[in-house]
Amino acid sequence: MSESSSTRRAFVSTAGTSAALALAGVGGGAGPALAADGPPWVKRYFNLFANAGGVAEIREVPVTGPGPQPPHLLIRHPADRVTVGSIAPGFMYDWHVANQPNILIPIFGTLVVELRDGSRHEFGHGDVLFAEDCVGSGHRSGAGPEGQFGVSVQLDESLCPAPGESILDRLLPG
Repeated sequence: MSESSSTRRAFVSTAGTSAALALAGVGGGAGPALAADGPPWVKRYFNLFANAGGVAEIREVPVTGPGPQPPHLLIRHPADRVTVGSIAPGFMYDWHVANQPNILIPIFGTLVVELRDGSRHEFGHGDVLFAEDCVGSGHRSGAGPEGQFGVSVQLDESLCPAPGESILDRLLPG
C-alpha cells in the first residue's frame, strides 16, 4: 500500500470514528454542549452477545439521561475499520456472527436484527448497538421497509469475547 493511501485510510478511519462517536454522544468533550434538560445523543443502547450456550441475545444497557453518555471505556479501543453505508429496503443478510466487535449506529431508516428465538429488534436514529456475538448461532440483520443508512465501527477481532462473556460486563458498573 502506498504511503498516501495509508495516510488517507488513517485519516478516513479517524474522521469516521470521530463522527460516529460524536453522533453517539460519547468520547471527549469535542461535541456541542447540551443543556442538562436537552435531548440525549444516545436514546437507547443495546448489546448483542452470545450467551453461555452460544445463542445470540440482545439486552438494553441503561442510558444515564440527557446529554453525552459516559464512554464505558469501550470506545477507548482503536477502530480496526469504520464503514459508512446503506442497506436496501427490506434486505436481510443470512445467519451470521459478528466477525469482530462492531458498534452500529443507525443514522437514517431502521436496522433490523433477528435472533434464533424468532424475536425481531429494530434500531433507528439515536440507538447504538454493540454487536459482539463473534461465536455461536448468530443472528440475521438487515433493513426495515425504508432501508437503513448508518455507521459501523469495527474493533479488533482479538476483542471477541467467549460465549457467555461480554466486554460490557467488565466495563459497566454493578
